[in-house]
Amino acid sequence: MPKIDITDPRITFARVTINVDGEEIFAKSISYSDGTQFSQVEGNAGMSLGTTDGLYAADEGTISLYADEAAQVVEKFGDKFYEKTFTVSVAYEKSGSSQLTKDELIGVRWTKRSVNDQSGGDGLTRDFSYKPAYIKWNGKNPRSKMPAGAN
Repeated sequence: MPKIDITDPRITFARVTINVDGEEIFAKSISYSDGTQFSQVEGNAGMSLGTTDGLYAADEGTISLYADEAAQVVEKFGDKFYEKTFTVSVAYEKSGSSQLTKDELIGVRWTKRSVNDQSGGDGLTRDFSYKPAYIKWNGKNPRSKMPAGAN
């Protein structure tokens, strides 16, 4: 079991920004992921001859916003809520470090809106599901040869 070192703080904060038409809207939280599904190449050798590069895909995720920022999103997208594309930036750094990590979700479109209100002192939030075209992890493309339209 690793020893706890209180002088080595871990990442504790991320700044999630929705970027649409040059305007930034801040989000409370986000989930995102991507991956690839490769296939086996088969012939008549009785076994796999290798694998393909596979199909890359970014998965559907969810962004949670406080009610005021959610209202800004709805206003900004207007009648093109499910049509307009945008980007999302997630930046974080280790406390005491000057090295910033920044993931970018490119070609994002909304897929669903959700409300689950409750009484109490917590701020009201809204959940928005989305699907990106691809995700740059700390400035790096997911594939070495990205299509021209994806750059």
